[in-house]
Amino acid sequence: MSGMSAGSGELALVIIASAKAENANKWSQALQKEYVIHVVADRAALERSLASLKPAILLLDRALPKLAKGGGMAGVRRLSPSTKTVLFTRNPNEKEGSSMLKVGVKGYCSSDASLSTVKRIVGLVRQGEIWVGRKVIHQLLDDLALLTKRLRRNLHVDQDARLDHLTPREREIAHQIGSGASNKEVATRLNVSEKTVKAHLTGIFRKLEVSDRLHLALLVTNADRHSP
Repeated sequence: MSGMSAGSGELALVIIASAKAENANKWSQALQKEYVIHVVADRAALERSLASLKPAILLLDRALPKLAKGGGMAGVRRLSPSTKTVLFTRNPNEKEGSSMLKVGVKGYCSSDASLSTVKRIVGLVRQGEIWVGRKVIHQLLDDLALLTKRLRRNLHVDQDARLDHLTPREREIAHQIGSGASNKEVATRLNVSEKTVKAHLTGIFRKLEVSDRLHLALLVTNADRHSP
């Protein structure tokens, strides 16, 4: 185990943060031939090392003392945003793994991972990939599906509320524009001048907070698709 800095030679720096010598030694053994290794055993030392060394990779033991303080995992990430973090835990579970990915962790796995697995994880994470178990991926997909459903529902409600701000005539014009009608066609159908249609469109754009006909058409079409 070495206290060398990130500038030592050509090798990338990996910080190993664990109060358990067994874990620190195992992870160091897996990586020492290909990386510069710096080991810390508590939260304070981890903060100092991240802030000053800006390592390429952080191998973080979930059981590190006082890890939950100072903003928890998000606080650790803020100290060196460019550092890619792999979190090791004795008891991996899908919900924690999913939540860790959401705050920027790039790897989540068991502390009992073999030397070859640790080496592979670090290599893949350094290349920009993510390492998690299959169950964590399923949990993350479920979470994303639920979030997407909520966003769509909120968007629909928001769109309906915005359309309610239109007058009956403006709403009629908006729906005709949404169906692809030109200003001239709308004017003919409603027996008004094109100038009147343009004036209404200006008010419609302002009330719905859209900038052009395309966005107006998309909003109206989406609202019609979800209407009962």
